[in-house]
Amino acid sequence: MSGTTRALPAWTEAYALLRDRIASFPKPGEIRSVNHDGEDVEILSYWPDASWSAPADAQRLIFLGAPNEQTAAALRSAGWNESAKMALLAGKPDDVEQVVKLPDTSALFEAPMDDYDVVEITDFDRPVARGRMHYGSTFGLLSDPDLYAPSDPDVARRAVLANFAGAAFGHGLPWLLLVATSQNAANLAEGWSKATDLSFWQQG
Repeated sequence: MSGTTRALPAWTEAYALLRDRIASFPKPGEIRSVNHDGEDVEILSYWPDASWSAPADAQRLIFLGAPNEQTAAALRSAGWNESAKMALLAGKPDDVEQVVKLPDTSALFEAPMDDYDVVEITDFDRPVARGRMHYGSTFGLLSDPDLYAPSDPDVARRAVLANFAGAAFGHGLPWLLLVATSQNAANLAEGWSKATDLSFWQQG
């Protein structure tokens, strides 16, 4: 990294936990995470300068912030390719949607897990949407809900997020954070704003 190493925000460790990963901190400004088998090495940091080299065992890289084009070119020369672009969205729980009416044929279920809570929506007893939220000290970090061919994808997604917003408000958390796809980030709902970009890279 060039200059002074920037400390990563607290939500970055929570993002590993939200995806059932084990995080460690091999050096300042960098998070290394693996799955529960100790495999699938992922490195998360702010964009480094072009002299940076990925660890030999890394299988995925995640960079925060505006892209460094020189670094991107160096990564491509080393056999890496950008696989996804996402964004971190931020909103205050009392500013975002907290109630979404579901069809009469739908039901919503909540389940607390070790590192996050799960919300699932069913329609005629068939799962159609599922999301996760990790409770931090000052924020709730959400994953973009997974959708399983719901009849109304927008309502299903909004219902999951609204349920978590209500839970975060009830816990007195000042912020909700959501790692969203570029498509969903481009269609911001009321109360949400874009905080930073995330760039995902894979070998090969």
